Amino acid sequence: MRQLLDFVNAMPEKVRHQTIKKNITPGETIVMKGGKVCHIYILLRGTVSVSNEFVNGHRYTFAEFDAPSLIGEVEALADQPGYAATIEAVTPCLVFSMDTAAFMLWLEEDPGFALLLAKLIAQKMYPTSNNNGSIKFMPSRQKVIAYLLESYDGSELFLLAKSRQQIADEIGTSVKTVNRCINFLKTNFAVTIMRGKVTITPPQAIKLRRLSESNLADT
Repeated sequence: MRQLLDFVNAMPEKVRHQTIKKNITPGETIVMKGGKVCHIYILLRGTVSVSNEFVNGHRYTFAEFDAPSLIGEVEALADQPGYAATIEAVTPCLVFSMDTAAFMLWLEEDPGFALLLAKLIAQKMYPTSNNNGSIKFMPSRQKVIAYLLESYDGSELFLLAKSRQQIADEIGTSVKTVNRCINFLKTNFAVTIMRGKVTITPPQAIKLRRLSESNLADT
């Protein structure tokens, strides 16, 4: 949202003096789940991913968002001691870092910024709760099929560029489970494997849809 950059440019000087500009490389962790909430980050450039790791060891990447945005603001406003999720840079990123006290001072000094922050939080959370919740509760095979169908672009030979680990992360399961499900789909001629990558043709997409509606997907 361009408005956020406008507020950053108009940041009160006593807040700006307490900020540090940082470059973040792809794959670098900005905040770690459970880490102490002591800094807020303003994402000025780049794309980040949001993921969570569960007790069973599975990691679920449930969102990505682009600059401009904020990181850690929800935990700070909720007065929580630890970050709720791990946020990593997907592309080269540029951030402003400030401690929570400076962030709270900014909110007090600028009611317009406080209102914008409320809108940004709502916009960030709504797609996650609306679109990504249901797949987590599907049977494993159904998860993989739903993911493949959502990824398929209708082309004559679609190649899914994602690795098995990326698929597992995004649907919240293990690589072992993804491999088992893809092997099942390959055996049933619903996908083809080319150089380790999943490919889908229009007839295979039809097969995937039929499988998704059948009891064979419920495993």
